[in-house]
Amino acid sequence: MNVLFLNSCRTWGGGEVSLTQIVDSLRSRGHNVTVACRPDSALHKRMRMSTIDLVPVRFGGDFDPFTILRLARLMVGRRIDVVCVHTEKELRVGGMASLLAAVPVIVSREVDFPLKDTLLNRLFYGKVASVVIANSYATKNTLLISAPWLDADKIHVVWKGVDARLFRLPASGSLREEFHVGEEDSLIGFVGRLDEQKGLLTLLEAMAILVKQHRNAKLVLAGDGNLRASVQEFLRSRNLDRHAYLAGFRENIPEFLRGIDFLVMPSNWEGFGYAAVEAMAAGKAVIASNVSSLPEIIEDGRTGILVPPRSPERLADAMVTLVDNRRLRNSMGRAGARKVENVFSLPTMVANVESLLAEAASLPRKEGRRQNSPRSLAAGWRLLYHWLL
Repeated sequence: MNVLFLNSCRTWGGGEVSLTQIVDSLRSRGHNVTVACRPDSALHKRMRMSTIDLVPVRFGGDFDPFTILRLARLMVGRRIDVVCVHTEKELRVGGMASLLAAVPVIVSREVDFPLKDTLLNRLFYGKVASVVIANSYATKNTLLISAPWLDADKIHVVWKGVDARLFRLPASGSLREEFHVGEEDSLIGFVGRLDEQKGLLTLLEAMAILVKQHRNAKLVLAGDGNLRASVQEFLRSRNLDRHAYLAGFRENIPEFLRGIDFLVMPSNWEGFGYAAVEAMAAGKAVIASNVSSLPEIIEDGRTGILVPPRSPERLADAMVTLVDNRRLRNSMGRAGARKVENVFSLPTMVANVESLLAEAASLPRKEGRRQNSPRSLAAGWRLLYHWLL
């Protein structure tokens, strides 16, 4: 297959990590893959030194005719069989281009948010998209509740996967050395953006409770975001700056996770709890909020502990449990690593995505697609005109 992925995101996150893994795996399986992304994005900077077919595209407005025409020409010129998009902007721009080039579109829904009942969403999710990939059953259920007009049969759940081999190496001890954390201390980790979604205030309040009982408890936060200054001020005002450290953006997440004792993920909502899966792959127990996809990832009492969101007291209780019981957290870590191997492996995710790409690519082609030439764009314009009328 000839596959085109669109990515309009400027920053680096779990979605971009997953995209690069899928692209590499599909290419190793013999598919031709093209990635169109912003020329100034983190994805472009990371991928431009690779052998991946990378096309810089300046994503303008949702209906920017220059971007739409550029993508349509790209689809026809590369003889694209199927296009995969992730955001609503990509669906609208890529969807309009796909109508011109008569190429089927898959949209990957990455957030557990209700879909607004608008005419545009009804058109693009209901008519333009051939297949919808939901990253969890929670996301699929939210879609169906908020958009009952959406055909349930075309929504498929594909959990994210990780390359577990990257997380199996022994910890080097460098994380403890970097932050001067002793072997007798409990090292708690957090991975994610420093923003309201991730429940940082809940975590910091819980940490203030925890250190009253365990002075040897230390927290290291890996990530950056718009709440960084607020976090620093909280730590200073509550005298927690000797118990919690801002590690900034970390390039080597497997090394970071191997160095902690367990992970906390107190999110107020989630798309897919990618950091939780990565921590489990590293053999670490996870404490997480009982929201969105996290209960699908973490088995309460077996691979980690689930707590109510926005509850510092319950989160602190769970943290005390794992700080006090090394044997329990190690047992949970081993169970989590087995679950990643059986459920959240990279080969499983890629096989599921490949199957859905092939399903979409095999759908009946629209007018003009067979020619696979610039002439098909003229037919596409006529098709689009009549379709919008």
